[in-house]
Amino acid sequence: LGPAPDEIPSEGGDGCSVPQEKLKPGYLEGLPDKMKLYSQFLGTRPWFAGEKLTYVDFLAYDILDLHRIFEPNSLEAFPNLKEFMARVEGLKKISAYMKSSRFLPHPIYSKLAVWGSK
Repeated sequence: LGPAPDEIPSEGGDGCSVPQEKLKPGYLEGLPDKMKLYSQFLGTRPWFAGEKLTYVDFLAYDILDLHRIFEPNSLEAFPNLKEFMARVEGLKKISAYMKSSRFLPHPIYSKLAVWGSK
């Protein structure tokens, strides 16, 4: 999938602390093609590695969630990815955690990061 917009190195700093707004339009333009690859790989299976939940699903969830936060409509054209996200979030322990006071949706990177810190 490639680096997220704020992970792309630039001169004078790292991608989490240096604004990358000039790269955002190009990244978003190519995002549907990248999401399509995830969608095609998942297909009609419930989980990325087959019929059973594995650690791979948590890695895929994390990537898809970051993109969903960065561009809320990024999964709209991919019902199977949206269903996958709902399946992960519906897991008993994950659901309980996300509803608890311990769950912090932000900051994603750090409080100093330009993107994902609020």
